[in-house]
Parts: sequence; C-alpha cells; structure tokens
Amino acid sequence: MQVDTVITNCSIVRHDGIIDAGLAIEQGKVVAVAKDSELPPAKKTIDGKGNYVIPGVVDAHVHLQYPPGVDPEANIRAETKACAAAGCTTLIHLLAPADNIKKRAKDFVELYEKNAYMDLALSARIYTRENVSQISELYDYGINSVKLLLPYKGSEAVWKGRVGGIDDGIVYLTFKEVARLASQGRNVFVRVHCENVEIFLAMKSEFMDKGKEPGSWNEVRSRACEQESMQKCLYLAGITGCPIYVVHMTIKEGLSLLAKARAEGVNVMTETCVQYLTQNTDNVDPVLSKVNPPIRESEDNEKLWEALRSGSISVVATDHAPVPKSMKQNFWDATVGMPGSETFLPLMLSEGVNKGRISIEKLVDVCCYSPAGKFGLTPRKGVLDIGADADLVLIDLDKEDIAPENPVYSNSDFSTVAGKKIKGWPVLTMLRGKIIAKDGKISGERGYGRYVPGQ
Repeated sequence: MQVDTVITNCSIVRHDGIIDAGLAIEQGKVVAVAKDSELPPAKKTIDGKGNYVIPGVVDAHVHLQYPPGVDPEANIRAETKACAAAGCTTLIHLLAPADNIKKRAKDFVELYEKNAYMDLALSARIYTRENVSQISELYDYGINSVKLLLPYKGSEAVWKGRVGGIDDGIVYLTFKEVARLASQGRNVFVRVHCENVEIFLAMKSEFMDKGKEPGSWNEVRSRACEQESMQKCLYLAGITGCPIYVVHMTIKEGLSLLAKARAEGVNVMTETCVQYLTQNTDNVDPVLSKVNPPIRESEDNEKLWEALRSGSISVVATDHAPVPKSMKQNFWDATVGMPGSETFLPLMLSEGVNKGRISIEKLVDVCCYSPAGKFGLTPRKGVLDIGADADLVLIDLDKEDIAPENPVYSNSDFSTVAGKKIKGWPVLTMLRGKIIAKDGKISGERGYGRYVPGQ
C-alpha cells in the first residue's frame, strides 16, 4: 500500500521516551511508526536530516479576541499564522464574555473555520449564575473547561456595563457545579486566574498618591496578590471536590501551596507560561512586558524550571495576547498583555532543552501531551501514535538565530525578547498531514483549521 507521506532519518520524541523511527501518514493520520526500512512506500518522502520529530504543540492559553474591539477575523488569521509558524498546531482559545455561551462558541467556531491556519479547542468564562447553569451543555459541545478571572472587577472589570466581575459566591457555585459533573465521570475542570485585585488596587493607590512610578509591574501587583488568591481557590476546590487548573502560575511560593493541597487530596493541575520561565524584572522592558500576573524575579524563573522537572507543574503555555505597541505608551495606562506565540517553542528549546533545564521528552510532556490530555484532545492530539492526527514538528536543536525585532505574523508589533540569541528552532510543521509552515514561513491554507471538541 502506498501512503501519502513518510518521514525518515529522524527520531520521534514522546513524553515518555525517544523512538529511533520514522512515521507514515495517510489521509491526515499517523498509520505507521517504524524503522525506515519497514515504512511503506509513499507518494512523498521527507528527510528528517537526523533531527527530532515531536507532536504538534498544543498551546493551552491563547486570546484571539484581544484586545477588545479588534476585527475578529483579521485577528484569527494573523494569530493562527503566528502560532503555526513556530510549531503550534492546536490552541485553546478563551471565549469572550456572553450571556449565552454556547451561541457565542458556535458563532466563533464559524468565523474561525473560515479564517484559521491551525486547529482549535475552546474554554469559556463564567461571570453569572446563568453562566454556571450552562456548564453542562458546554461540556456536551466539547468545552470541558471554564475559567474564573478573579481579579477583573471594579476598575479592572473586563465586561464593563454588563457584569462588574465575579465574587467568591460565583467561584463557589462554579466549583460546586463542576464538582457535580466531575463526580459523574466527566472530564471537566475549572481554570482559575489567581490574583487578589483589592490588594493590587490598594498598592496602586499608594504609588499614585505619592506620584511615584514603580520600577516594574511586579512592585505594584505583588506576589502576595497571587499567593492569597491561589490559597483561597485551593481551599474552595478542596471542600467542594472540584478539579481545578491554576493558569499562568508565576511565583515560587505557589509550589508549597500546591504540595500541601495535593497532600490533602485536592485535584489540581498547574500551568506556567514561557515568559515566566525566561523573563524577569532584570531583562525586560517594564512597559512592554506589563501583563497580569506580572513578570517576576529571576529566582522565580529557576524555581519554575525545577517544578517542571519534578512534575509539580504540568503545562507550559503562552497566554498570547496580541496587544499593539500603540497601547503600551506609558506605565500606568499600558494595556496588559503581550505576544508570545512565535517564540514559544524556540525559547523552550533554547532555554529549556539546550541549556539542560529540561529534557526533550519533558518538553513534549508539558507543551504537547499534558495539555492535549487535560483538554480532552487525546488520542487525536499531543501524541504521535497510530490513529492520531498527523500533527508534528520537525525541530533542529542546533539551528541558531536571533529573535526578530517584531513578530512576523502577529498583529502585535513588538517583542519582549527581540534580539535574543536562540538555539533550537522548528523547521517544518504539519497539521493533519499537510505542511502548514516551513522554516518559519507559513505554507498552509486559510480556512484549514478546524474546531476539535474536547472529550
């Protein structure tokens, strides 16, 4: 039997080991993993040139409808190109607020599938009791996670004019409902953005009353904000029996909180982001890097790497939020958020694998396998097993280049790692058996991306 494509002269990296083998692809699926001599004949052969092949990256934390007011279709086109160019084949997008979340999801999927270059899964925000009542039907539509944005209320509210934010009552009710669904055997969980906004607002007022500008966002939105909120969420998850997922953890103090909660039986999974591993208050511009939660200190970087190695942190993502530089003109008024997709995998290869902080297998675990599993996308995504989607990245660990001044594809026109020397780059990316990027340039087709429901 002749297949569509074989990839030879490579090694396949799994989360649990490396296989000295190539693979065969037919109709968008992996149909064989074998020694080169045992692979079937193919219409097309790709020489891996002795490099590693990893599953396509699953970015568990992306904001495609950001900043508010952007053209959604233009953003989908630009940001899915940005993700795909650097080896990401599936992203988890957080839907904008809505009274009827399922309708919002269907409308977004329709726009997405007309414009996207890569695949999609979804997560939903919860703001109201009516939103809480919709969680079960969201699960049936393939959305197995909901998110609670604890710090966005008052003057920080996202959904201004409709809902001022969420209180602990909504947190508790959401936890109770998700715990009920989980007890029925459903793979469902709550994502929590842990920051205490009241502490932040008080600290901000102190600085502004003195007419003083902090040296970094970390000074005014301190680690105490994150630590207190995380502790509360872990406690409420414990007493309700709710599975939770702590997004973008930044602080070293969070590791002891996680250990204690897990010892007490709390079902908690934790994510950090590439910027919290590689950037700190000493190596970034304080305005361009303004993000919630803040970029922390170098000691936090190293503790988070340690937590990846030990398994305390299970997922690395980007929290990609494509803010333009025009919205980053001064410290206090700068819009939070920054791009990260186009340097996500290269930074993890360069700062993680090539500097010996994590193994290549661990990278596959935290960037591919674990996020795919948590969001219900396996066995289609995050693995290179027979029957899986042929989503893969050929990487050259020895390739060296400089991070560009600005992203190539993203609508965000600045980079917080511009000029950084990076060793380790993706050289070819396939989605469902089709090449969508090569040497950092998009070769895929607009509208090829598809919604993949979580299971």
